[in-house]
Amino acid sequence: MMIVNTHSIAALKAAEAYDVCIIGSGPSGTFLGTTLARRGVRTLILESGFGLSKWLTNSRLKSLADYEYDGDTNYPLRRTTSRLLGGNSNFWTGRCERLHPTDFEPHPYTPPENPWPIRYQDLEPYYDTAERMLRVRGGARTRYSPPRRNSLPLPGKPDISFLKDLCAGAGVEVEDSATATPTRTLRLFNVQKEILPDFFNTGMGTVVTGVTVNRLVANRDREIVAAEVTSFNGQKATARAKIFIVCCGGFESARLLLLSSSEAFPNGIGNAHDMVGRGFNEHPNVGFYAQIPHSVRTLIPTNKIARTHQFYTTFRNEGLGAIIPAFRQAWLLPNHILPFHLANVPRNVLSALGRVAKAALYVGAGAEMKISLSNRITLSKTRKDIFGQPIAHLIFNYSQEDLLLLERARGLIRGWLTRFGATGIREAEVAWSRHHQGACRMGANPCTSVVDPNLQVHDSGNLYVCGSEVFSTGGAMQPSLSIAAFALRLGDHIADRLKHS
Repeated sequence: MMIVNTHSIAALKAAEAYDVCIIGSGPSGTFLGTTLARRGVRTLILESGFGLSKWLTNSRLKSLADYEYDGDTNYPLRRTTSRLLGGNSNFWTGRCERLHPTDFEPHPYTPPENPWPIRYQDLEPYYDTAERMLRVRGGARTRYSPPRRNSLPLPGKPDISFLKDLCAGAGVEVEDSATATPTRTLRLFNVQKEILPDFFNTGMGTVVTGVTVNRLVANRDREIVAAEVTSFNGQKATARAKIFIVCCGGFESARLLLLSSSEAFPNGIGNAHDMVGRGFNEHPNVGFYAQIPHSVRTLIPTNKIARTHQFYTTFRNEGLGAIIPAFRQAWLLPNHILPFHLANVPRNVLSALGRVAKAALYVGAGAEMKISLSNRITLSKTRKDIFGQPIAHLIFNYSQEDLLLLERARGLIRGWLTRFGATGIREAEVAWSRHHQGACRMGANPCTSVVDPNLQVHDSGNLYVCGSEVFSTGGAMQPSLSIAAFALRLGDHIADRLKHS
């Protein structure tokens, strides 16, 4: 059972300022807060929402996730962001893949003016820690997988032998996707159930739910002195801390910095060079559904997923980005699932069924997007939220390289399906992963980035941003494990800073 230890807005009236105030209780905020609290740092986490039930049933709360959109990507306006304890981990499939070392090195999609200021080895020890905390399971890795010093904490569970055999015939090496393993639910790893109890158990952590930060208040020295909050029923208060960290996600982190304009920051915090919100990117996915014959041993309906890193950098040789192909089997008889237990079926009947059965197969690929400063988060000029603040406005278009990479991925998949002997092939619409990256990018140059290599906002001495919004480039991997690794790294940095200050 989850340990519930959230507080009301009254907790913000504490006589002494907190050491650290974290805005957002998603994976980045929860991992970061737990790291700090374990090291004796008095930490406050502010969360705009509540639990999952209120998020699903309260239309006013859901409206806080609204945003506007312009562009040719047909980006979805619904079920893209959330406001609740644990953030988007409530809807996360648990995939925990590392970025590749090549993602941190210069490649065709690296902006020459703003490369990554760190390398893979800087994050590697935190990947190890994050995998242990997330109880990541997975089968044997292939020679194409990101390097690692230690094996995954837990062995793989799904039997993907059929997919391995199928793909091997086409010269493709696949592996079981590294996945977080929950202890408090059957399937989904929710950080508020798995990680947040440790935050409370330290005695150094406080969470206040139902309070939305509308503005960060800066003094003349450009240090943040308070966060102005409004509760869901209209109460107002301020949160005080020595250090503030924005962990609101790829949309809201940029929006909050832009909302916090003042005499010290006339264009918004961190936005002296108009970089806040710029460089937003995502992971578009192309995919195909098909049918292939299968044997009776795989007749029982299942849902298995395998991925291959073998072609991750294939198209970078052509000046394009990375891809991560995925294979998903869902074994069903044509048009229906067997309505009886297979153990009671005579062997000769099973053999006959096996000869006519078809396997539902999905083959797709997630793709990296080229960083474009014109893809950005801004503030709406026409719409405001329930607290009277402009909502986020997303401008998001494909580059020519993006379109070419998606087409090259389609060609690769069609070739595999031909070798598989697939029939009934149909292409799915482009799907989006809801990985909101790059709107507060890290970099060494304050003119081309928002935060420095330690994730501190260039323009402020006590403000940080953490999450996939700080990624310099997006790669093609799921960002969740990297978000956790960055949070752990930042937690150590801030705890050391407080210790020596």
